[in-house]
Amino acid sequence: MCGIVGMLVRDGLGDDDRAEVAALTELMVRRGPDDDGAWDDGVACALGFRRLSIIDLSPGGHQPMASADGEHVVVFNGELYNYRELRRELEGAGRRFRSTSDTEVVLQSLEHWGIDALARFNGMFALGWYRRGPQALVLARDPIGIKPLAWWWSPEAFVFGSQYDQVIRHRRCDRSRVDPEVLGLYLRLGFVPAPYGVIEGTGQVEPGQWLEVRPGERPRTGWFRGPIVAPPPADRLTGRDADDAVAEVVERAVARQLVADVPVGVFLSGGVDSPLVAGAMAEALASSVPAFSIGTDDPVSDESDAASVYARHFGVEHHLRRIEGDQAVHLLDDVARAYPEPFGDYSSFPTLLVSALASEHVTCVLSGDGGDELFWGYPRFAKVRNARRWFHLPRTVRTAAYGATKPLPVHRRPARGILFDTLGDWYLDAHSGIRSADLARFAPELDRRPASFDTFELHGVPSDDELLQWVRRNELACHLPMVLQKVDRASMYHGLEARVPLLDLEVVDVAARVDPSAALRGPLGKVVLRHALARRIPADKIPVPKKGFTVPLGRWLREDLRPVVEDRLLGDGAFPAGALDRAALRSWYEEHRSGRLDRTKGLWNLLALQLWADTHCRALPAAPTGGGGPR
Repeated sequence: MCGIVGMLVRDGLGDDDRAEVAALTELMVRRGPDDDGAWDDGVACALGFRRLSIIDLSPGGHQPMASADGEHVVVFNGELYNYRELRRELEGAGRRFRSTSDTEVVLQSLEHWGIDALARFNGMFALGWYRRGPQALVLARDPIGIKPLAWWWSPEAFVFGSQYDQVIRHRRCDRSRVDPEVLGLYLRLGFVPAPYGVIEGTGQVEPGQWLEVRPGERPRTGWFRGPIVAPPPADRLTGRDADDAVAEVVERAVARQLVADVPVGVFLSGGVDSPLVAGAMAEALASSVPAFSIGTDDPVSDESDAASVYARHFGVEHHLRRIEGDQAVHLLDDVARAYPEPFGDYSSFPTLLVSALASEHVTCVLSGDGGDELFWGYPRFAKVRNARRWFHLPRTVRTAAYGATKPLPVHRRPARGILFDTLGDWYLDAHSGIRSADLARFAPELDRRPASFDTFELHGVPSDDELLQWVRRNELACHLPMVLQKVDRASMYHGLEARVPLLDLEVVDVAARVDPSAALRGPLGKVVLRHALARRIPADKIPVPKKGFTVPLGRWLREDLRPVVEDRLLGDGAFPAGALDRAALRSWYEEHRSGRLDRTKGLWNLLALQLWADTHCRALPAAPTGGGGPR
């Protein structure tokens, strides 16, 4: 796990460019505290690198890494879990290796197979591959989007990096040019999905895509692996076949992702996914497994008791740390520094804390992320599924029916979501921290989204199966990326590599074949994962439902963080200048502070945006100083 950065210029690489890449490299020192490296061709391209040593701790894994003839250079962030198999295949083709690192396997694969090599990689990665002859730079990102890769383009220069602040803090970027459509998308979702960037001219490489750019030319993109596609129902896994296939593939993925030359631990919550990973890990390793959990002072969100039950059952070495409300203000600066792009998922607080705890003991952890998205784990799946039939009726009829059923008990009434025009509109609203009615009060000009953003478009009434496949694709495209951003930034802030075995490509391929009937039983989701966990722990020990990995932020925003809201969000000079009606926003906040309405998600989206602007949306600390020649 590392950090990468680079620049490609049209009019000749200068000393200022080299110095600037060096300065941008230092922005990601926490991603790679063990080593750094720099390379340039003296003509058009300069690359920078920070290393967190996980596999091959020797200098043989140093980057940027050049081929024997110097024509190919790569910077690689992540891990390739099938690198040993690929190495054997390349050696069979006559290639010879100088190290035992997976980075050299990446380099030689790209030399040997070209862009087609990307489809062979099973891992989490973001990479830059430069070919000196054609002056062509290729970027690529793993098919799930576990590792980040941001970019900025102009006719004069192209800049990329593992962190969004790297691409906006170079001297050529005009940080005042906020894209209002992307900003509106962020305010709704609480994060910026690929391929967008909140500053004009910036973006992100999409998962499963490559991007190629040459000096002065616009980037072009292509797929090497597309989004998940389910086979026809007749070819799917059901019943015991699904249970067996999922349990077996999870075991293989966990074993594959334990390969490391440093100690490996596991994040442990009180749910299903991370205990499943922890149990498989404890079974695969002869040594004791360090497990890390966070508790809170709020019984509604605290999962520490359930995590402790799992820990005792699996016999892991359990480390538990608690977070109290009065810590919120002290954590705020870490949250702001750790997230170099606007980010509004407030489970970043406990994720930062558990990452800090783990980093005191290990350099690498396994996490249970991805199970909810792949196997229909969230309660909203069943809720939308149950309401599907209502959308066969005109909206006027649905509205009348909803009004007529208001006197009935909640469990006998239709969901309020039937009032939306389409199921897609309802699903967007379910993911929105700030809604159109909110924006109409304090930022009506931001109530828009990029025209190309069609993730939530769903017209007509799909079949039951079509709806369930759609919501899964939607979650993988527009919720999982937020989860992965949260974990990557929090773990790397503490120099910790986080791996996600439930998103191993072999698991993803099996998940695509699992029929929804094997994963959804009424309101209960990811049944196949529950069955896999029940092979290791009594079923009655598995909690239903999971509480969620979060903190009581609503209370904090009313109490502990109120001065921060007043000063940073409602005060003069708030970001972006002139975009928000501060008086209307204050009134909106008062509804939350008084307890009349819960504005937690929306308020944190806004405050996190302000913290990002104050911390990251500014020039580098010092102007480039020049110096240095080709490396």
